[in-house]
Amino acid sequence: MPVVDQADCNPFLRPEWRYERVLQMIDRPEAPGRCTRYDDKWVKGMRSFLLRYRKADDYRREILSRQEHGPFWAWMIHDSLAGTEPEVKFMVEAGVLAGEKPEVIAESQNTLPECVEWYEKVFFDARPRLHKHNWITKAILLPSSDRLSEDVEKDEEGTRRFVTPPVIRAHLDFTAKFFCFFGGKIPYELMISGFKMGYQVRAVDDIGDWLDEIFMTGARRRSAQSVQVFEVNKYNVMDLFAIHTRCIEIAKSAESQDEKRTTIERHINSMLGEIPWTVGAESKQLFEGTTVGEFDEMSAELRDDELLLVAAGEKPNIVDDLPDLEMPLSTAKEGDNADPKSD
Repeated sequence: MPVVDQADCNPFLRPEWRYERVLQMIDRPEAPGRCTRYDDKWVKGMRSFLLRYRKADDYRREILSRQEHGPFWAWMIHDSLAGTEPEVKFMVEAGVLAGEKPEVIAESQNTLPECVEWYEKVFFDARPRLHKHNWITKAILLPSSDRLSEDVEKDEEGTRRFVTPPVIRAHLDFTAKFFCFFGGKIPYELMISGFKMGYQVRAVDDIGDWLDEIFMTGARRRSAQSVQVFEVNKYNVMDLFAIHTRCIEIAKSAESQDEKRTTIERHINSMLGEIPWTVGAESKQLFEGTTVGEFDEMSAELRDDELLLVAAGEKPNIVDDLPDLEMPLSTAKEGDNADPKSD
């Protein structure tokens, strides 16, 4: 019977399961345990690194950072959660959930792809399971939400009250992961920094519009983050119902339906709206006395580009000879355009 990897069949698997396996071996009180044939190169490599790291002084650790930069900086990113800079860990994990490649994440974090790859494999093994939404929710998203809910304070009466964090740390861990996982790569930078990538000021006169866009984007971002965590109680539930009802009204309005169109769809709609659609006798009345109507009565038919130029008030040189052209008469006696001489 073939041996099945636990990572493929364990519904209780944690994203840091390789790190837990390493700790299981190196934290034995009598002596560090040895790897088995079921341990892959990431478990073996991190076990070897951590054993040397724990025994090393500052000088030896500096050497480790240069010789084994992959596991060293992966460990530094993980260890930063307990320190003063947990943002790097949250940003890397949000990038993984957004589906960004290690090279892209490493470039944005000023590190090397090997460091990101080591961190993923040992501390955040989620990329191979991004399509397993229930596991992602249970093993990654909900624990982040639980860490956010621990941010409480007591009022004067000693009652514990939930506090929404001012900006970044808990939101980076909780809402950024949600938005990046479900939204993908495009909202990744927005949820991390609050700014749209590529939206730059091209002229001095555009500064006002740029600042207005930043204000609206920031307000939308923060409200979208807060809506995931704000408390619903008997004092605000009616306001929530009113907002929900208004959202339904807006969703069904004609303006909302137009906003749902893509940029290309809106441009096509505008273009089609500029074209005077007519058939039959109405076309003669519409273009009577115009240059388009004049050429429409001739034997030759204008090409599309020529028709657009004529409609715009220009006259291509190629159409100068069209008034002299005549439709050849038919040689068939029964034809609608029969030549009288054919008899």
